[in-house]
Amino acid sequence: MGADERKTCFVIMPFGEKPDLDGEVISFDTVYEYIIKEVVEKLRLKCIRSDEVAKAGWVHSDMLSHILRDDVAIVDITTSNPNVFYELGVRHVLRPAVTILIRKKGTKLPFNISGFRVIDYDLDIKSAREAQKKIESFIRNGLKELSNDSLVYQVFPNLKMSLE
Repeated sequence: MGADERKTCFVIMPFGEKPDLDGEVISFDTVYEYIIKEVVEKLRLKCIRSDEVAKAGWVHSDMLSHILRDDVAIVDITTSNPNVFYELGVRHVLRPAVTILIRKKGTKLPFNISGFRVIDYDLDIKSAREAQKKIESFIRNGLKELSNDSLVYQVFPNLKMSLE
């Protein structure tokens, strides 16, 4: 399998430093590099975040294409960022499986996603390693089983995914 044929993981999250809901500033670039990307690449998946797409054109087109086509999506809901929730909703409509939610420990879940499994992380080494192990497990199991993790596809089981 060539580099361009690898499975892909699209990461949906804030960029740079942003306050969480309690006002603590989180470096989401650090979360991306050392908690998410490290484990995704260890699994030999290509890890992509919107700010890494180095080409001219409309960013939303690339974002929607990745949300639809990428085998795995990891979504950090720590800040309750409206853009992140929009992209999560689009993912749930477009793909029935392998969408993984993560959050900084202590982040409250909004009602509409309160029943989903979420991986907690913190920025200390022990917590980060635990989160990485869970992310690895969720990805491995998700790709192997392709079990439905989208509320949309659970409510509408006859809905068909199309990559066109």
